[in-house]
Amino acid sequence: MTKSSNSPQGSLPTARAQPPNLHISKLGIVSRDYRHEYENGYRDFSKSLPGVLKLLDEQDCDAAIFSLFSVVPRRSFNLRACFRNLRKINAVMLEEFHDGTERCARRFVVWHKTNGVWQEYEFEQVFGTLTGMKEDDIHDFVKKEVPRRVMGNCCVLLCGESNGVKYSPKDRKVHDPYGLASAISKKVEIILNPIHDRMTRFEMKLKREFLSKNNRWVVSVWNKGKVYNNGLVRNENRPAWTIFRNGEEREVEVPLTPDELEVEIGVLDIGRS
Repeated sequence: MTKSSNSPQGSLPTARAQPPNLHISKLGIVSRDYRHEYENGYRDFSKSLPGVLKLLDEQDCDAAIFSLFSVVPRRSFNLRACFRNLRKINAVMLEEFHDGTERCARRFVVWHKTNGVWQEYEFEQVFGTLTGMKEDDIHDFVKKEVPRRVMGNCCVLLCGESNGVKYSPKDRKVHDPYGLASAISKKVEIILNPIHDRMTRFEMKLKREFLSKNNRWVVSVWNKGKVYNNGLVRNENRPAWTIFRNGEEREVEVPLTPDELEVEIGVLDIGRS
């Protein structure tokens, strides 16, 4: 549950651009093992991004979301160039980060094609856990930030922001004490929850189930390759995502992926599911 180093926990961004009005009907979900360094010398999606978007475009996806720690921004990589020949995709969501001894999250960017022009809509992760958070800050997040995350029929909760709903050991149920779930507009069909590393605590699954009530989809996607303090790598045999709708876990189509892309790709067809 890594949070952006550029935004102290509990602080909100000052930029107030209008959210794009997206309508996602077929979503590409993309993850990778972030330990892998490509021939271009970077441990990010930059090498595979053009091929991934081409494949998803051929699958008639209209949006793509990537696991966090997505792209290292630099002059030598022209991200906009990856969008030039896309026919169907009109939204690409990813996080910029700095890669060094430690990965450092920066801004999350929703690239969206509006009136034929690719534009940027950005925000940053506000918190990863409620530990140390003041109640006023959580309420501020729900009241001021959540409306910025609603973009047409989708809403984005970054990584541990899904902890805005709480699990109670007393009754073993998830509750919404801060009004996070109820603050998300009724027009939202899909809650997108891109993540840095797989969250292993059992209650995370229950929180996603809870957020998926009332016919909503909750899509969480993360990176493989997390290394523990003892040097062991977190074992993950399944795809690095979970999909919930109405409290039930769903499977998604996994299209054939060329070996050279070295990523995992799922496709969620909202209209047919």
